[in-house]
Amino acid sequence: MTSQPGIDNFWNEYSADNWGDAIVSAMKLGGVDYLFFVSGSESAFFQEAIAKAEVTGTPAPKLVTMIHESVAMNAALGASMATGKPTATSAHVDAGTLHHGGAIHTAWRGGYPILMTAGTGPRAFPGSMPGARDSNIQWVQEPRDQGGIVRQFTKADHRLDHTDNPGLMVSRLLQVALSEPRGPVYLQIPRETAMLPLPGATHFPTALQLGIARKAWPSPDDARTIAGWLVQSKNPLVMTDRLGHEPEAVAQLLRLAEMLALPVNETSNADRVNFPTTHALSGTGPAAKDADAILVLECFCPWIPGAGSPAPDAKIAWVSIDPVLSRLKTLEFRADCWLPVSSANALRAIADAAEGLLDAGARARIARRREELAVRKRDIVGKQDQLALADGKRETPTGRYVAYQLGRILRPDSIVMNDGLSNGGFVHSYARRHQGGTYYRSGSSTGGWGSGAAFGVKLVCPDQDVVLASGDGYFSFGTPMAALWAARHHSAPYLSVVFVNGTYSTGTTALRAGFPEGYAVRTDNYAGGSFDPPPDFSKYAEAVGGFGAYVTRTEEVEPTLVEAIRRVRGGDPAVVAVRVPGPLG
Repeated sequence: MTSQPGIDNFWNEYSADNWGDAIVSAMKLGGVDYLFFVSGSESAFFQEAIAKAEVTGTPAPKLVTMIHESVAMNAALGASMATGKPTATSAHVDAGTLHHGGAIHTAWRGGYPILMTAGTGPRAFPGSMPGARDSNIQWVQEPRDQGGIVRQFTKADHRLDHTDNPGLMVSRLLQVALSEPRGPVYLQIPRETAMLPLPGATHFPTALQLGIARKAWPSPDDARTIAGWLVQSKNPLVMTDRLGHEPEAVAQLLRLAEMLALPVNETSNADRVNFPTTHALSGTGPAAKDADAILVLECFCPWIPGAGSPAPDAKIAWVSIDPVLSRLKTLEFRADCWLPVSSANALRAIADAAEGLLDAGARARIARRREELAVRKRDIVGKQDQLALADGKRETPTGRYVAYQLGRILRPDSIVMNDGLSNGGFVHSYARRHQGGTYYRSGSSTGGWGSGAAFGVKLVCPDQDVVLASGDGYFSFGTPMAALWAARHHSAPYLSVVFVNGTYSTGTTALRAGFPEGYAVRTDNYAGGSFDPPPDFSKYAEAVGGFGAYVTRTEEVEPTLVEAIRRVRGGDPAVVAVRVPGPLG
């Protein structure tokens, strides 16, 4: 690939013998530090290019050996969650892409800048060129449209063509993935194309040279209007579930909330530390239907429309990079002001405007609300602790008590990966996270994210404890054996705490709610929703030389968790499975 006249001073020049070299260089120069790699007959060029880069000192991501594509994808998600940087995966043709499974949904709904790559079965006639067909399996590796597998869940997809500049195409896809609203992209790389020679040197721009779209600011008029609504409000509310995707926005929300005594509520799908959960303003707000001014910040579903909707005269400002949630087909929410801007920029502007609107009456009203919310927070925390301690007197453990004891072993910088449903609310409540980057959920409705994501987070945060809290159903979905093997192999141990209730709530409580007088309920037949007795999940850890324990008595919970985290800090992956009551009691 030769340079283009007139732009050589812009495009980088890197020595590369073939397209594979250019691809991995463009990845690294675009911010990709890790390629989560699953072997395939058509993807050996990645191994060769990265091995070569390690010897020659040319840019390339670290190749992370994985043994299952779904875990590899979730690990990439975890690494990207923790760093904010793009990560990459390599899957084996269409079959490996399909193995990414629900993790593709998580990447899309969560807005993660993942460069998914996959080889394609070669099309070149046998013997006609390097990488041409040479195995009978390759005749069944060519779907009609491989990109179509993921097209609904990506911002862009491309099949690398021999006329492309390989470095440019990687940079372009990373530019798209990193520009808001962020999301995954997909690159198909035919084997024979990846093995094409390059004429001495290749020229291409990095993703940063192409440029990442900057985040927008609100207009001064909009900022003043929203500030006025909040200052004059008697019963305000801030709603969010993913503000923490923009870490600087958390500090700006803290400034505004403390200035105006604004209570901050999170939805059950909160996937970050959006606001310190130990703060007096956290979780102390009114229901949306009772609020007279609401600021919605990066939130998919702040309330259930209908009976839970705000009053018609309530003022609502909705701030998000994509406030109308264009990736969703149906949206029933209303707002008086939709702002497609950075939440950090919006909060800074609103706070600046609010400072000039605080008269004596507003200050007195805010002071009274601040005192009331502090009392409410103390009552909430006191009640939570009372309930947990009461459960501690039972013979068999409850999900609440396990979450309470888990919270007690966490350090301030411990990272909690919450992949629970029935007990996920307890985990969020008792983890009591206040530092940014210490709490994550998947941001999607896909089960099984946790094991791979926990490994990915530990890989990029080696000095912090990483703890996965998961229900037994989602733990099963996550191919935990492959994740635990990776944790052992790459010296990235984490603790899995599995709440074992032997059921899927979707097949038990949801069944009972949908058909309360039906045959299943009347005959106590929950087939399809129950898998009791469940497997002994602790054996997964033992299979890779880690620490495993199955807990059935309340008195065993605390000492087992203490021992498990000690073993993890010593280098062993660990699984503590605790038998808790099912969703039907």
